[in-house]
Amino acid sequence: MNFEYSPYDNPAVQWVGTAEDRALFKAHRDGATILSCNDDIVGALTTWRNPLHPYLMRFVTVTTAKADALPQAELADALLTPVVDRAKNAGQRGILTVSTDTQSALRSATISRGLRRIRTTFKPKLALKTAHTATVSLTPGTRLLTQSDVLQSEPLSNALIQAAYLTYQKRHEVDPVKPFADNDWAPRILTDLEPTAPLALAQGDNIVAYCLTYLRGNRLEFGGAWGQDHGLLDGLLAYTLPALASRYPTLEGAFADVDEGGMQVYMSFPDQATAQESAAFAILF
Repeated sequence: MNFEYSPYDNPAVQWVGTAEDRALFKAHRDGATILSCNDDIVGALTTWRNPLHPYLMRFVTVTTAKADALPQAELADALLTPVVDRAKNAGQRGILTVSTDTQSALRSATISRGLRRIRTTFKPKLALKTAHTATVSLTPGTRLLTQSDVLQSEPLSNALIQAAYLTYQKRHEVDPVKPFADNDWAPRILTDLEPTAPLALAQGDNIVAYCLTYLRGNRLEFGGAWGQDHGLLDGLLAYTLPALASRYPTLEGAFADVDEGGMQVYMSFPDQATAQESAAFAILF
C-alpha cells in the first residue's frame, strides 16, 4: 500500500473506534501525524511521555471508516513504525498504549506485529452493600488505622507511603515507575483519603495491610490495596468495606489483573458483567 505521512493540522475528520481512544488522541494531539492512503486520510498517531513512567513511550492511534477496507496488517505496520522510530530516537525502552479496543481486527493486527497485552484493567461501579467479607479476628497488637491515625504519625505516614510505592512498583515491572521520591508520593497517597473508615492495619510502626479509598468530589474511588498475606488484607476488608457501605452507595476505580491486592478487593463483590475493560499493550526493545 502507498501510505503517506503529514503533520496533523486539525483536519475535519470523523474518527471511528472507541470514544476513549478518540479522547486520548485529542488530549495528546500536539505533534500528531496524519496517515493517508491514495490521498484519503485513514488514520493518525501521536506519542507522549508519562513523567511517572518515563521509560516506555506512550502512544495512541485513531482511524477513519476508510481504514476498514485496507489490509489491517499493512495498516498496523504503517501506524506502528513511526511510533517505534520516535521511541528509539528518544532513547525509550519501548512503546505502550492503553485502550478499550481489545478485539478489533486492527488490534489483532498490531498484536501480530509484536504488540502484546501486559495488563487488563476493570473499571466497575461496585455496590458497597453487596460486598462479601470474611469473619476475621485480628491478632493481638494489630491496630486498625483511619486517616487521622496515619496523618498524625510520621512513622505510620512514611510506612504507608513506602508500602504503596513498593506495591505500585511491583505491579508495573514491565512499565517501570521512576525511582521513589517522597515529594512525589506523599501527595499521591495522603491527599483526599476517605476520613472515617479503617484504611490500614499496623503492627507497631509497620503497615501490614492497606486499602486506600479517596473522595473525589461526591465519588468514592478505590486507590489500591495490599497485605503481607491474604489473611491480613481479608482482616482489614472485614472492617473497611462495611464501614464504607454505611456512608457511601458505591465504590469506583480501576482494578488491574497485575494487582493482587486490588483483585482481592474486586473479588469481594459479585460478578461485574458491565465493568468497562481496558488493556495495556506494549512492545519492548
